[in-house]
Amino acid sequence: MIDQSQEIFTRKMELISAYSTPAVSKTEQGLLRREMLSKWYMVAGEGSVFLAILALGVLMVRRLFRKESDLVARQKAFLHSVTHEFKSPVASMRLQLETLQKRNLTSEQQQQALANAIDDTERLDNLIEETLLAARIDNDELHLQMEFTNLSVKLKEIIGQIQRSYPQRNVITSIQDGVFLHIDPWALNSIVRNLMENAFLYSAAGKPVTVTLSLGSRMVHLSVKDEGIGVPDNEKKEIFKKFYRSESTKGYKGTGLGLFLVDYFVKMHEGKIEVKDNIPEGSIFEVSFPTTKMDVHK
Repeated sequence: MIDQSQEIFTRKMELISAYSTPAVSKTEQGLLRREMLSKWYMVAGEGSVFLAILALGVLMVRRLFRKESDLVARQKAFLHSVTHEFKSPVASMRLQLETLQKRNLTSEQQQQALANAIDDTERLDNLIEETLLAARIDNDELHLQMEFTNLSVKLKEIIGQIQRSYPQRNVITSIQDGVFLHIDPWALNSIVRNLMENAFLYSAAGKPVTVTLSLGSRMVHLSVKDEGIGVPDNEKKEIFKKFYRSESTKGYKGTGLGLFLVDYFVKMHEGKIEVKDNIPEGSIFEVSFPTTKMDVHK
């Protein structure tokens, strides 16, 4: 295009020089040069815009490809983890039942084997429930049922249920009485259970886990604190993504769904969740729910 414009410009200049007076020729040549210069600017501008759009397109495609690759990698890791997680309680239940079938056990031993089998079924049920929940969220089929709840009482009930499944763990509680909130009780159970089980999983058996509940001027604050391996700063936001598994958690059980569900339920209640360092070791997961005029503090 530039070559053609240059050729046309040269021909016009030759014609002007041949058939015009010197004064007219000089004026017309000046106009022609300005016209030619404006065409160059137009071509350069259009070319720059085209190159910018092309570069932006390449960057967007590259970013989408990288995001898709990361998701595929996380899904593969999830399938590997969840396969192991499902097989483990099934194998344990089978062992307990075969023991009951093939050996003459005392009444106390039989009760213990049955209790272990029941614990395995609960663990398997929780894994299935988490997987189904993630699918329902993807299909936009999960709807919350908000209830005006005595959060203080409900939280104590949930912690008691979890402690019965983990009798060897030391749980310290600091729960302010009379805290009420509009919340889905089932979602609350999922939030607390996932945060506490995460704390148990990534901290030593002898380390305490602390659960606190308090009411601020406009927010209800719930936190779960452990003294475990902690979360690196560059992963504090990543851990809430579906299927995400931190490099520091290799060798630990888990599917990468627990914190994803916690984050989802907190946001559905218009709340927020943050993870902070617990000095000198461990993590603090802080959940904040906004209160409304109907929420009261007695």
